[in-house]
Amino acid sequence: MLKKTDQDLIKGFLEDSSNLSGGYADGVYIPENEKELIDAIKECNGEKIPLTVSAGQTGTTGGCIPFGGWLLTTQKLNKIIDLNVKEKYAIVEPGASLEQIEKEVSNHHLLYAPDPTEKTATIGGNVNTNASGGRCYRFGSTRDHILGLRVVLASGEVIELERGKLTTKYKVLNTNYTSPSIKSSAGYYSRPNMDLLDLFIGSEGTLGIVSQIKIKLVPELKETLDLVIFFPAEQKAVDFVTQAKKETLSKVNFYEFFDANTLQMLKTAYPHIPEKAKAAVYIEQETESEQDIDHWAKLIKKYSASIDNCWLGMDHTQKEELAKFRHAIPEHINELFKKHHLIKLAADIAVPEGKFREMLQYYNLSLTTDHLPLFFIKFGHIGDNHLHVNLLPKNEDELILAKDLIMRFVKKGISLGGTVSAEHGIGKIKRDYLKEMYGSAGINEMRKIKHYFDPEQVLNPGNIFETTSC
Repeated sequence: MLKKTDQDLIKGFLEDSSNLSGGYADGVYIPENEKELIDAIKECNGEKIPLTVSAGQTGTTGGCIPFGGWLLTTQKLNKIIDLNVKEKYAIVEPGASLEQIEKEVSNHHLLYAPDPTEKTATIGGNVNTNASGGRCYRFGSTRDHILGLRVVLASGEVIELERGKLTTKYKVLNTNYTSPSIKSSAGYYSRPNMDLLDLFIGSEGTLGIVSQIKIKLVPELKETLDLVIFFPAEQKAVDFVTQAKKETLSKVNFYEFFDANTLQMLKTAYPHIPEKAKAAVYIEQETESEQDIDHWAKLIKKYSASIDNCWLGMDHTQKEELAKFRHAIPEHINELFKKHHLIKLAADIAVPEGKFREMLQYYNLSLTTDHLPLFFIKFGHIGDNHLHVNLLPKNEDELILAKDLIMRFVKKGISLGGTVSAEHGIGKIKRDYLKEMYGSAGINEMRKIKHYFDPEQVLNPGNIFETTSC
């Protein structure tokens, strides 16, 4: 196994999309198989050395950034071990990227349905945060597509977990908190009669390190209708999506929302964005009928949008361009945070169906009433009642305001039955939000679970909550 202590090499592992700075490590493990992974974990556990796991470094919460100890990268654990076309599953190593998996399974007319924006992200990182994406609206999050895991515990023991099969050797401590019944990646998952498998999904590498993942595959999408609709007012866009969801149009994969500031930010790269557009909605629908286009056209007209100002993706090239348009948003935002040397200040809140309008109204009133002119961007998965609200302060006063606003958003989302993290996890920069969601009692129960599986507290310290001895 490769073990490197060259600080110039290590520097390349000390960042992710959160822009969290100050990370450091004594060395990095680069295992090439499960045995080397086990050896690294046992070595750190035996000597009580903190061990942080790094995957694709696409996270937004600082989860892969170490503050001491050693780092382990899964970049060479990237094999697709098995692809069973008949039974529609694949077994992959944690370092395999989404792009790599999608390319391989598409050769067999199959699809790994979760659709996180960053395709260089690894499947292991997605499991660790229960990541989702636009298509979560139809297909669900990562958790819904995991059939099994091999997990290396801090002791070096390997456990195999399969969905639907009870594991009696390891008891999950009974908890008094319950995870919300919406998309969520906030803390340890807890539901009545849950599979032990689900505890490890979304645990951010704090309970064990995944060495193999069995993923569910579905038949590839047939023809899709891709459509970006521009609206003269934000409320029109919200009304449009609300009505579209009520009409239960079949096989809609996602509804994505962009506010006026998002469109303004993208205008340099996309100058053909309509001048008077104040919001946009991007839709992808699996369809075999031209009648769907007529249906959308009538709905678009009803909500004061012009079909002439819509972008329609009919062939592969057009659909790729629309996908790039959507993916350009987080890329532009991350560049802005890096330019201003700021930790990412963003809300990742989802609320239950029926509560979205109230949450959106709260965002808008808070951001535009009696405050400094703080630059903000609202975009994301409106179909799942989940927007990303990014704040970009220009000075110290605005930084204080931005931090206060995010916490207020968190409290409001919780009051509506929402989650403080719908898809990005908690990592190191959202621990206070998780405590707000579950309280000290809930966090202490999570600590007990952590201590049960990792008594020496060596795995991914500082993720989810501050690590302390139990």
